[in-house]
Amino acid sequence: MKVRRATRRAAVLLLAGSLLVAACGGDDDDGSAADPGNASTTAGLNAPGDSGPDDDVDPNGVLRIYYDLIGNGGPDFDPIKVRVSPAVYVQTLVYGSLFKAELDGTLKPHLADSFEIVDPSTVKVTLKPNLQFSDGTPLDAEAAKFSILRTRDAQKENSTLAAEVGQISDVTVESPTEFTIHLATPVAGAIVDRFPFGEFFMVSPTAVQNGVNLSETPVGAGPFLLDRVEPGRRFIYKKNPNYFAADEVRLAGVEVLHVEAGQARVNAIQSNAVDVSDNLSYEQSKALASTTWEVHTEVTDNVMFWGQVCKSRPPFDDVRVRQALNYAIDRDAINQAVFDGKGEPMWGFYASNSPLHDPSLDNFYPYDPEKAKALLAEAGQEDLRFETFFTPGASQRMVEIMQAQLGEIGVTLTPKPLTQAADFFPDAKGAPVNVFGLERQGIQKVARNLVPGSVGNVCNWDHAELNDLVNQLRALDPSAPEAVELWHQLQRLTLEEAMNWFGVFGMRATAYNPDRVGDAYFVSNFQGRPEPDFTRIYIRK
Repeated sequence: MKVRRATRRAAVLLLAGSLLVAACGGDDDDGSAADPGNASTTAGLNAPGDSGPDDDVDPNGVLRIYYDLIGNGGPDFDPIKVRVSPAVYVQTLVYGSLFKAELDGTLKPHLADSFEIVDPSTVKVTLKPNLQFSDGTPLDAEAAKFSILRTRDAQKENSTLAAEVGQISDVTVESPTEFTIHLATPVAGAIVDRFPFGEFFMVSPTAVQNGVNLSETPVGAGPFLLDRVEPGRRFIYKKNPNYFAADEVRLAGVEVLHVEAGQARVNAIQSNAVDVSDNLSYEQSKALASTTWEVHTEVTDNVMFWGQVCKSRPPFDDVRVRQALNYAIDRDAINQAVFDGKGEPMWGFYASNSPLHDPSLDNFYPYDPEKAKALLAEAGQEDLRFETFFTPGASQRMVEIMQAQLGEIGVTLTPKPLTQAADFFPDAKGAPVNVFGLERQGIQKVARNLVPGSVGNVCNWDHAELNDLVNQLRALDPSAPEAVELWHQLQRLTLEEAMNWFGVFGMRATAYNPDRVGDAYFVSNFQGRPEPDFTRIYIRK
């Protein structure tokens, strides 16, 4: 069995604002310099093993968790009609996934037992035998082919689906449990990277062919069924008896309650209106110091607080100007002010706890105001003035610090609140720079932000050498030894060219009520953000 170990790290895009915010950025209500107090906080987003004895499990237990059920028009239950980036757990509960992604990036079999990258344009997948959809029809290789081609065809109209899915040329069936994905271009590694997520959710062909509206009545092969919807208030799920491992699921159901981002979520936790939180900011986690909740935190390179720059227009088309910005900021001071020093300066795309981190790049842009001034003078930009977008929370605090640091070298930065993502994405029409907390994992950190073809690549930046490195990585199994060297080359290139204003890696936290919840285990969603493993977690008696 060739189930590879990917190179993701834990955690991360709060879905807020508009579609483009969800596609290109994230909620960054993170961090402050306040003392964390006596919060029950430990390193690592998953608690130690807690499988729980059977006599501790409430067989009628229903897990309560929050989500924004109104923003962007509310979630759509059809995987090909998502209004925000796919694979949020309101769908995961119903459809399941071919694989699960652990927080360290390891792929774990789920509906599929294994995959093999035959070559850069071919991936073979083996399903578990005797799978069923919730309508009782078989989930075999033919059904998988139907779902995959349905998603491929939808990708042409829905840019929230990964672009690589559009490169699927065909799916051939070898047996009831075996199928092969054929690709028009060598992007096998990038396709495998999406196996745990919405692009590869399996939908019932019978339901679709019979005209069932999956947006309202989803029919999948996941551990739960959508029982009913109370618009704008909650989604209610019940256990799926046709799920292949139904006997191992210890929840009777799940309630997803509408809670907006920000303080409302802290209030929901403090009042015990919910049982678990999978996406707390660092600042929010510290607000739980007075509660009995268990909180787990860690630095994550899937939360990148940086300044995205329009590099196709003056003055930022001059690499010397972009380099000057990177020399002009003190990342250690920013980290201390925003994350109490628990984050990490951003030298490339991977933190020091990742196997893809390149230590030779550490301190690539040391804080050097004189060097910054010299570069600006060389570029004829001694009186540089520009506006920078920010969103409330950590990025606002970061911009305020940057503003002061740039003032010391004679640069005038004017902060400007981002009111809608379209003001910056895709053509930076409202300001040339946007400082925000980008939440992405794996190759999408680069492919969605620095390569042509994505709305996240502001001002349609096009760099041939970078594009080539990304294409090589898309072809590889992310665990392949060659991928490490390619990532090192790519990160060095992005730093040398100062392709963005590199800032700091942020923090992410999970939390749960230990009086009600057992085995609070988290897996990774499509952005590297943790979400509960609903097949393990349970409610205590």
